Amino acid sequence: MTSYNNLLARRQFLQSTSATIAALAANTSLFAAEPTTSKPTLNVYTDYSWLRGFGVIPSWAVRIEDAWWFYDGNRMREEVALARQVHANCIRVWIEFTAWFRDPDKITAHFMDAVAAVAENGMKVMPCLFNRWHDTQYDYGGTYLENIRPGWQGPHDYVKALVTPLINDDRILMWDLCNEPTQTPQEVAWLSEIAATVRACGARQPITIGTPDGLPIIEAFAPIVDVLCAHPYVHTEPALIQTIAGYQQLSQKLGKPLMANETIPGALDDAARAEVARFYTDRLSAAGFGWMGWALREGQAISTRRDRFDANGIHRQGFHPFFTKEGKLRPGTEFLMVQPKLRAPWEKA
Repeated sequence: MTSYNNLLARRQFLQSTSATIAALAANTSLFAAEPTTSKPTLNVYTDYSWLRGFGVIPSWAVRIEDAWWFYDGNRMREEVALARQVHANCIRVWIEFTAWFRDPDKITAHFMDAVAAVAENGMKVMPCLFNRWHDTQYDYGGTYLENIRPGWQGPHDYVKALVTPLINDDRILMWDLCNEPTQTPQEVAWLSEIAATVRACGARQPITIGTPDGLPIIEAFAPIVDVLCAHPYVHTEPALIQTIAGYQQLSQKLGKPLMANETIPGALDDAARAEVARFYTDRLSAAGFGWMGWALREGQAISTRRDRFDANGIHRQGFHPFFTKEGKLRPGTEFLMVQPKLRAPWEKA
């Protein structure tokens, strides 16, 4: 098995550059996003302690684009159904402009079928519309810094095509505008425009942005979103407790709820992954943030296969799936099959 310890850990990079970014932001008006003016009215909650779910890139996809160019509705249904074994109530579905513009009508239809696939299994959908996390060797794909040009209408046409048919759809829990952007003025301005487009479509669901770990980044995007979002990946329980305390203070300060829609460090060792999964799920639920594990099932994309792990895991070995390629829960995580005490609001009816 090849080791990829030279991969750049995303959170380490962001932490090392935060001072530079903050200095740049202090000297530009682009960084000051307009406060949210419209309020969501569908699937609005004061806390997310009950949130329990997973991020999904289907097992056949090496990159995000593959998931939609080679979409298979039957396989999608089989794979998301695994999450019900561990009482999940939400699936974060990644899609991208770079996938959509190849064949807008076809990809839009595939996306709508994926929403149906998740809902048929009794779960809500959290679409993630853009990806800004990139690996240096085996990249997922998505949007690159060179593509981010505020005012360019191509991505807005994509957003309108996906959002407009679903503005009143109860199956959509929330719109996640982007996975792990950085807090540069360029990206804040761009995502401010994307948020305005989603709201202009008439979307009734809340908006969030899947920000990487770090209070300054969460706060930078706070004016744009209805729900704050964090991606904690610290490796020990004491470190997670400290991280959670920071989230709680920030949420109270900003007067907005917070959730964790990507979390739980991966590991090549099943026992190590099980140990970290246990204290993460317990602590995040108790704090009112809930959790969405990365990722649901072993597949072809980096971090979902053992020979192409990322650096964002225990011992820098980020192998993240909860289910194997055979559809079996990884050893040690059987505790997730126990019915949770906290249930999603729509499950109580």
